[in-house]
Amino acid sequence: MGNALKNARAEPKKIAGAPVPLFDRLIDEDPESEKEVPSKRYYNRFELIQSIEREVERILNTRATVKRDEYEDFSENPLNYGLPEMFGLGDFSQFDATKVDEWPRIEDLCAQAILRYEPRIKNVTANVTGFDKKTQSLSMTIQADFAIKEFQGELTFPTVFLMDQR
Repeated sequence: MGNALKNARAEPKKIAGAPVPLFDRLIDEDPESEKEVPSKRYYNRFELIQSIEREVERILNTRATVKRDEYEDFSENPLNYGLPEMFGLGDFSQFDATKVDEWPRIEDLCAQAILRYEPRIKNVTANVTGFDKKTQSLSMTIQADFAIKEFQGELTFPTVFLMDQR
């Protein structure tokens, strides 16, 4: 057998799946254990969806502290990760989620923030489905396509913003 064939067989096989992002690799799944398990290097479809949902949750729960009129200018800066503060939703102070005419702007801000900070998905749309006065929550549906060549298809998941319960 020639050296080229031996070398080809000796090379590690590419594992199918999506690479695990840095922050997911840093999570200690079992902090009580003294023995560290090697971190997973690739996600299957289900794990990828869970990881994307966690990251979208982080994005939507993080507030950039720039003023409404300055947000567009500063939104490309990674230091402004997340959404601007908006009135009517928890610590939101710039938009009133109880007003239907504010919903398109809130939808756009959410979709743009997700697109900017979650590179594993594309064609993101956010659609507000309602505001519940009783629970003071804004419901939204997020839709997107995978941007990873190993995975094709659309993702859809519900999202709920709750008022600050301080």
